[in-house]
Amino acid sequence: MNPIVFDGVGTMEITELDGTLKLIDDKITKVNFQAQLDWQKVMGGDSGYAFHYTAQDLQDKVSIELPRFSTALAEISQGADTINGTVEFNETEEGILSPTNGYSIKATTKFGGTLVDKSDSVYLKDPSTGELKKLERVAATPTATQYMIANGKITSNASNDNKNIVVRLKWSTTGTKSALSGKRRPKPFKFTHRFELVDDRSGKPVQCQLTIHKALGGGTLDVSQERKKPSTSTLALEIMEPDITPDNPNGYAAELIFGI
Repeated sequence: MNPIVFDGVGTMEITELDGTLKLIDDKITKVNFQAQLDWQKVMGGDSGYAFHYTAQDLQDKVSIELPRFSTALAEISQGADTINGTVEFNETEEGILSPTNGYSIKATTKFGGTLVDKSDSVYLKDPSTGELKKLERVAATPTATQYMIANGKITSNASNDNKNIVVRLKWSTTGTKSALSGKRRPKPFKFTHRFELVDDRSGKPVQCQLTIHKALGGGTLDVSQERKKPSTSTLALEIMEPDITPDNPNGYAAELIFGI
């Protein structure tokens, strides 16, 4: 086949070793595959040249840059646990204690969640200094150093009318979380990168595919937040010795396929 230039990226697909699709992403920004073979010289006699070379362990490098987060990526790269069900969010609100209506928590209405029982705490805030004074939660008839809450509405003693307050609380809803333990370990998977290049001689597209039959994930899962700057995660792959399977009867570790 004619020499061909590698440029551009396509679609990444990751499957478990039993063939179950784990992740597919067509918004990747970079796929690096660098096959590397090194030798150790064996010297002897007076010659400045080696008379034998001993092959070293292979140093193939594979990494993928992704500008989007997914729980599947957290599992693949970091061995995270994906948990679906009830999740809780921490919230902080600031407002004024109305003489007639007190202060109604906004988060549950805004986000459609449920206030977590006894998760609230209330502070008086000095608007001049920012000093915070915590109020004690009571069931009824609060004093100047206390508050009560009922159906999401906070009230206090009349001496605190029109004062600034800061409210801390938790609300719950149905959602998903990625949980990372100190003993986490990713599971091996199969990696496929399906892409298209151009044959410069004919000008026609060439269908291409990179397959890593057994790999172990690692790298940097970047969930940083910075103003006007998207984060990019780097999935580093360690190539493993593959099993002999029906779709890999020769036991190749990696394959580059070209439709030309």
